[in-house]
Amino acid sequence: NFKDFKHAGTGALLAKIQHPEAETNWGSKHERAGVTCADCHMPKVKQSANGKAYTFHGQRSARYMKHDTCVRCHKEWTDEEAEYQIDAIQNYIRGKMVKSEYWIGQLIDTMHEAKKAGVDEATMKKAKELQYDATLMWEWWTAENSDGFHNPDLARKSLDNSMTSSRDAIKMLKDAMAAMKK
Repeated sequence: NFKDFKHAGTGALLAKIQHPEAETNWGSKHERAGVTCADCHMPKVKQSANGKAYTFHGQRSARYMKHDTCVRCHKEWTDEEAEYQIDAIQNYIRGKMVKSEYWIGQLIDTMHEAKKAGVDEATMKKAKELQYDATLMWEWWTAENSDGFHNPDLARKSLDNSMTSSRDAIKMLKDAMAAMKK
């Protein structure tokens, strides 16, 4: 039941996800294919002087080493095609993150409106639980450094669930406010 902080405006208890790269990689297409973190972030590279292979220890994004990472496995790709694939995934997930943020913002605004209207505490408690769910499902992908690239299928599903939780809470609160006016 641990929560990291209380939302200043709504009072919902929320968690702050910390660096979930390993967790988001679990079950991904790359992980199922046996690709490890080191394969993409610490690849074998050749020294230009003597041609000897060594492990890169800079731990940087595969985006900057596409030829030694992506193209090594995806032999049909050029460096430019690898870049396109990375951008396509990350741009799509970033768009989902922005939509999720929008709906969380709408939920927070609706919670303020509902509190001001005098919506009962049980309904507000349920809205806070849905705010927790929406925020947590969004938080994974804002805390994770690949913008969803490590597991785009899970990112899409998680962000869709975030938006659903926000919209469900908004509907519940608006229904409660409408019922009070009758």
